[in-house]
Amino acid sequence: MTEGRGRPVLLAAAGLHMVTQSALAPFYPALFRAAYGVEALAATGLFLVLCQASAVVALPLWGRASHRVPLARLVTAGQSAAVLLAAALVLAPSYAVFTGVSVLLVAAKAVVLLAYPGLARSHPRGVLPGVVQYVAVLHAASVAATLLGGAVVSVPEPRSALPLLALLEAVLLAACLRVLRPGAGAPAGGGGAPGAGPAVGGGVWRLAVYVLLTAVAVYAARPYFTAYATGSGASAATAAVLFLLPHLAVLALLPAAARLRGRLGGRLLRYGMLVAAAGLAAQAAVTEPGWLAVARLVFGAGLALGQVALDERVVAASGSGAAYSVVAVGQTAGLLLAPLVATGAAAAALWAPLLVGGALLCALALAAPAPPAGAAARGALRPPPAVPRVPPPRRRPPDRPAEPKGHAFALPAPAHRAPEAERAGEEGALP
Repeated sequence: MTEGRGRPVLLAAAGLHMVTQSALAPFYPALFRAAYGVEALAATGLFLVLCQASAVVALPLWGRASHRVPLARLVTAGQSAAVLLAAALVLAPSYAVFTGVSVLLVAAKAVVLLAYPGLARSHPRGVLPGVVQYVAVLHAASVAATLLGGAVVSVPEPRSALPLLALLEAVLLAACLRVLRPGAGAPAGGGGAPGAGPAVGGGVWRLAVYVLLTAVAVYAARPYFTAYATGSGASAATAAVLFLLPHLAVLALLPAAARLRGRLGGRLLRYGMLVAAAGLAAQAAVTEPGWLAVARLVFGAGLALGQVALDERVVAASGSGAAYSVVAVGQTAGLLLAPLVATGAAAAALWAPLLVGGALLCALALAAPAPPAGAAARGALRPPPAVPRVPPPRRRPPDRPAEPKGHAFALPAPAHRAPEAERAGEEGALP
């Protein structure tokens, strides 16, 4: 498999995983009510918790499997299972069966997350453009997921969207079978040969905790933001636009990430976290939709800078799928804890989750991990510069004495002179 062909497939798999994880969430209550007669909102909460927990459990197992099996085969196997499970969702007869199949679907799709370090490292222009590309795909998927979720909620029968999901999974499987062929070499997002890559060290675990807390801070502000905006006087459509603004700000600022990274260096993560914290705190302090929009854009700008800088550190510290699975578990666990933190804070006020997220991001800015240092880290973050090949200088042939006239060839000069001749020459050279 060539890197140019494999990269779009793996990026599409990551984007579809994000869409299926978040696009369906807004209409789960309507789906459970229309399809299975389940009215309790706690059923939706239990469903989401079980799905996130399945990813937490599955990621280390996929990471261990990547030691023995090339990641291309693992992604194809997970996508094959995803097609069957997505089709089973259409036929699920009850809420319990739907929940069980969804848990297995999330576990099967989680393998695609392990391709991230390889995707970043194999980018033809270096790791930073690879990180920017991946972050752009995820935020574009979030925008698409929000729009798709809103469209699905508006239809009379939400369950009618499930065959479309199965069709998308089947198309992606066809691309995997065509491009991620067994025996065609390491995938673009793979870590090379099975068992390759650095061992999981203390730096990876510390980054996993940092990523977990970052996910809690960012995603704790999401569940109740729409209710907060509409409660402040915004319409439902305005609240939906406000909800999307941070993702749009990320997409707008990503093209400048490399230039800002060059100017700020290792301070990019700290500044990004502080800007995002200021954006969340401002949202908790204002209620007018115009100022809310400004605060949301500030939050998105900080999120773009912070996520690129943090992912750059993650890729440098966790080159293999097994090592990155630890960080992915931290992120998934953060997504699992964020709604609990948001619910606890919202019990006091709807603006409280925004303030809690901002305070946590401010603390994370002060505790930002140091950027990779040293020649090894610099080599991990950018490809080695191309060294022009200089041809060796041609050896100049030794001067040959002039051929005497009348001879067709010159006699070869002796390799050395006799000691007597040397002494005579030295004596003749003396003054």
